[in-house]
Amino acid sequence: MLAALLNGYRPRYRRSNGHSMIELAMLSVLFVIVAVFCLDVGFVIMGSQMNDAACRDAARAAAQGNNYTTALRLAQAALASHRPDGYFVTQPTIDAAGFEYEDFSGSPPPDTSPFVTVTTATNVRIPAPIFFMGATFGPNGTMAFRKTITFPIVKTTLYL
Repeated sequence: MLAALLNGYRPRYRRSNGHSMIELAMLSVLFVIVAVFCLDVGFVIMGSQMNDAACRDAARAAAQGNNYTTALRLAQAALASHRPDGYFVTQPTIDAAGFEYEDFSGSPPPDTSPFVTVTTATNVRIPAPIFFMGATFGPNGTMAFRKTITFPIVKTTLYL
């Protein structure tokens, strides 16, 4: 081989300029799809977490009320502290049909304690809905989240 190089022989190398561009183009499409999917999952997780926290705080605040009206007002005041951006995640709301205040008129049956049940709902707009594993979306690529939490009624003073 050394003798061949000294006589002016040079091995020929294959050109691979075009192959690199094709590989780059194919992988960039894959990376864009994965990045958009991760972005969608991030918004879903953010919206779900916000609705869960809002429901928990609303139920805790409603448990401080003395009657249905006061408990509902306290729950709505607690929801006001959860301010999303309004475009991707909507403001959590209390479902009136899912709000229950049961104090048993001050004398609960044995082995039962007074409770309040709060149901909240919020919508999350997905930036680029990707239909994966049977995912379904509402109008404008939204996903609806609902959460119901039951909390024991306690009789302490709450200052808002």
